[in-house]
This record gives sequence, C-alpha cells and structure tokens, in this order.
Amino acid sequence: MGPGMLVLSSSRQSHPHPDQEPFIDIPQPSPPADGAVAVGGAPAWFHALDDTSLALLAICRTDGTLLAANRQAFEGSGLTPAEEVGRPFWATGWWSGSTAVAERVRAWCAEVAAGGAPVRAQTPWFQADGSERTLDLTLQLVQDQATGTAYLLPNGTDVTDRLAAAHTAAQATAAQEEAEALRRLDAARSADLAHLRAVEAQLSRALELSEKVLANTADGIYGLDTDGRVEFVNPAAIRITGHSREEQLGGEQHALIHRHRRDGSPYPREECPTWRALRTGVPVVADDEVFWRRDGTPVPVELVAVPTVEDGAVTGVVVSFRDLTDRRAAAAQGAELRRLEEQAAQERALSDRLQQALLTPPPEPDHLHVAVRYQPAAHGAQVGGDWYDAFQQHDGSTVLVIGDVVGHDSRAAAAMGQWRGLMRALAYDDDGDLPAVLRRAERTARGLDVSTLATALLARIERRPDLPGSPTRLLRWASAGHPPPLLLAPDGTSTVLDTRPDLMLGVQADVARTGHQAAMPDDATLLLYTDGLIERRGADLDEGLAALQAAVADLGQRPVDELCDTLLARLVPADVTDDVALIAVRFHPEDRPRPPGPARSTGDG
Repeated sequence: MGPGMLVLSSSRQSHPHPDQEPFIDIPQPSPPADGAVAVGGAPAWFHALDDTSLALLAICRTDGTLLAANRQAFEGSGLTPAEEVGRPFWATGWWSGSTAVAERVRAWCAEVAAGGAPVRAQTPWFQADGSERTLDLTLQLVQDQATGTAYLLPNGTDVTDRLAAAHTAAQATAAQEEAEALRRLDAARSADLAHLRAVEAQLSRALELSEKVLANTADGIYGLDTDGRVEFVNPAAIRITGHSREEQLGGEQHALIHRHRRDGSPYPREECPTWRALRTGVPVVADDEVFWRRDGTPVPVELVAVPTVEDGAVTGVVVSFRDLTDRRAAAAQGAELRRLEEQAAQERALSDRLQQALLTPPPEPDHLHVAVRYQPAAHGAQVGGDWYDAFQQHDGSTVLVIGDVVGHDSRAAAAMGQWRGLMRALAYDDDGDLPAVLRRAERTARGLDVSTLATALLARIERRPDLPGSPTRLLRWASAGHPPPLLLAPDGTSTVLDTRPDLMLGVQADVARTGHQAAMPDDATLLLYTDGLIERRGADLDEGLAALQAAVADLGQRPVDELCDTLLARLVPADVTDDVALIAVRFHPEDRPRPPGPARSTGDG
C-alpha cells in the first residue's frame, strides 16, 4: 500500500461501496534530508537520537543487522556497542537469555522487513548480568527520504516496574492492614502488660508450675536470684538471645546480655530495670531496652521485671521480655508507606490541577456539536499526560487536537502543557497543512529542550460545499503515532479511519509526515481518543478497536454528551491505571435548524 493511502475497517462493513468515495487520501511532501550515513552504516540522523531516554532505540538493516543503538540501550543493560553492533538484532545480548525470545524477535524482524505492519508487543529482554526485564517493543520499517534506503527501527520502553505496580499495590495494602493491626495491638498494650504481671505473680507463688508456662510462651522469661544470676531460662529466651541454657544458668544475666546500651556505651547494672526491681521490690516495666545476642547483634525488647517476695523479703526477680524486632520493622515500614502515600497524593493533586487548568471548554460552531471528556486514572495511580484541545480558526474552520505524553508523573503533566501550547499556537495560524504543523511543533520543541515523547492527532474540519454528493464538510488530519479516529454513522455502523502510522513526536525532527482527508456525512459522529480508552493489559490494539466499535453500535443517534458518558462507563473500568481523553463531534445538516441547545458561535468548521 503506498504512502498516504487510507485503510478502512468497520464493525459491519470492512470496505466502502465501490460507487462511493467518501474518503480522499492526499500524501504530503516530506522535507529534504541529507541522507548522510555514519560509521557502521547507520544514517547520520539516527545518531542525533543517541541521548533519548527510551530504554531501547536501535536501527538495523532490513536483514536484521544491528547498525547502532542509543546510549541508554547499552549503558542500561551493561552491554557494549563493540560486542553487539554488526550482529543480527535477534542474536544480540538483549535476547541472549532465551532462544525462544530470540526466535520470536527474528520472526518479527522478518515480518516487518517484508512490508508487514509494525509490530508492538511486550517481550522479555535481558541485561549483561543475565537478569530478565520486560520491554514494550515497537518494531517498524522506516525509509531514508534522501537515499530511499529502508531500515528496521526497533524502539521500546522498559515496563518491568509498571508490571510490578499491581504487586506493589497489593503489598502496600497488606502492609497497611498489618500497620492497622499493630495500632490495635498498641492500644491493647496496657492489657498485655497487666496480663504479663499477673503471669509473673502467679509464677512467684507457684514455682512448681513454672516449667509448663516457660516452655509454651513466645516471650522470653528469666528467673534471677538476688545477685542477678540466672536460675532458670525458658526456650524462647534461648532462641531470642542465641545463648544456650548451659551458657546462661548460673551466670550474671546483666553481664551476659544487657551490659551495653543501644549505642554500645556501658550500661551500669544499677540503672538496669531488673536491678531496680531487685532493689525496690516493686515491679518495673521498660519498653525500650536492648539485649545483645550471642553473635553481637542487638535485639530491641520490652520487659517486665517482677520481684519474688517471701516473708516480706525479696528473693529474686522474674524477667519477662518480648522481641520487638518485627513489630518495629513493621511500624517503620508502615510509616514509610504513609509518607510515600502522602507524597504521591500531593504530587497527584498538583498535576491534576495543572492538567485541569489546561483542558479548556470546546468551541460551539454552528451546526457542529463538540463534546469533550477527560477522565483521570483511578485513585492512587500516577497522573498521566493525556490532553485534548478544540478551537476555531479565523476562517471559521474548527481545529481538534488530542495527544498523550509518554510517562505518568508530574513531569509528564508539565510536558503535556508544553506540547499543547505549541500545537495550539502553531495550528491556529496555519491554513491547513497539518503535517507541516506537526513538523514545526517538533522542531520548536527540540529547540526549546522539550525532550519528552508524545503521540498526537491534529485534525481540521472545513466547510466544503463543492464536495461530490451530500457531504458538505471535509476532515483533514495528520497523526504522530496516535490511535486512529472513528467515524460513527447514525445507524450504528462505524469505520476506523486507519492509516499507515507516522513516528510519534520527539523521536526524529523533520521526519516525513502524511496528511489524510475524508468527507464527513451529515448526522455522523467523529470520535478522537487516547489509548486509555481502548488499551487493556493482555489485549492488543485490534481487540481494543473492536471493543470500541461494539460499545458505540447503539449510540449513533444518542445526544453527543450522553454518547461520551455512556462510552466511558462501558469501556473504562473503575481501577483503570491510565488517563482517558475523548473528543466527539456531531455533524448536523446545514439545511435544517440546529437541534435545541446552548447558544453557539456563528460560522462552521
């Protein structure tokens, strides 16, 4: 299929009727390129992309030979250009961890090189140390505009961390539940201590029963004489301290496990809670003590020292203690999770305010009804960089823009504002050469150090009474790697205005871009959207588009605002992790009064 040709797919009709020509495709000229080739056979323009933040951006001959790759691809994986350049792409170290993966990559290269459609898939890839990660890989065929030479252009983003997000969220939930349990445990601490005191009192009155209690409690328990020497020790105390029963019996407990403070400084036994209980005959509770294990490591404990009294005289002390290592680790983890949650919420709120401030209401041209929607990701997900824009030009034409910045953080939201501002300013003062607008926007962004990648679709609706047949409006558009528009007829049939994909913004300045056009029938509805509406984990783009066409099959005659709300409710789950932007345009006939609605501006797009 030649450049600029229009490919149609429909839920009910895969090909237009041969007597109708509602879609007109005009290829646009591309800017000249010098065609210079750098050492190793890679085009010179490719080396300008060496510093891109993509995890992998490479260029290969159509036989698969690797000519070059960006710096991040080598440095991020630990591989070196000297070892990898010149090898078949599928035989490089990125795929060396699995022969099955390497064979799959080889098959993709062969398919695309033979003129097949671009391939996008998530695949394992490997680091120099053998560790496996996951890459969101896109493989497509590009052509040097000066030399006519075709190249394979693999590029991708490492999505290992994104795939781990669900697992991390589950861990966070579990940690929050554990922290809540610990808070309940702290609230019951007084009751626990009272119970421990009661146990110790019972032990001092009935030492003959002590062995059964000592052997079955998780708390460590010592029995000391008036000199602090160990008379008995239970299994839990042996386990917690690492000292055997033989090492402890008859020895001074303080000198063995309690002689140093947490910072390693000496701990005089006269200041020890156990010795205070021996001296005063009064139970002592301490919740921040440190015992020392046999291997020299500290263990935080809380303890209760209860003196044993016979005939009014102190005869010893029973010390019960609990290892706080796990509790404190859980508390620290809970505090860190709360801090991270608060930080994420603050960043999300800031980015949301920025994004909402930039998403302005649409224009209201006569006999066009433009509706827009923006739905942020589910609570707790990172903010995205989706945006829409709609405005009228001085000649009455209506311009539509929809885009998606790569990334999900506050930087993506800021980059979205920069791309939106550039596109709005450049498109407003243009007479309809939409591919040129995209090239100017990319050159301007590069000159202003806006390096974030983005997809975008720029469209213009014009009044064209000279069109053959009944349509009086013409849609022109150019796409930079963005999902295709959908045209919905009143009877519910829909057509995907699918075209050969151009590169996304930010990859290569002055890349050739193609414009497209199609006549817009009266009463039809045009839908522009971001990938959050159709992409779901485990499903490819074709499945997403099919789901979209099924979802609008009964909405062709519904009011546009109701159509948007119903479509979002049907396709976007409550726990979606990506933002969604949507533009819907209904084309009302010009020979009939416009349906009732709010006041509209004069003119038409």
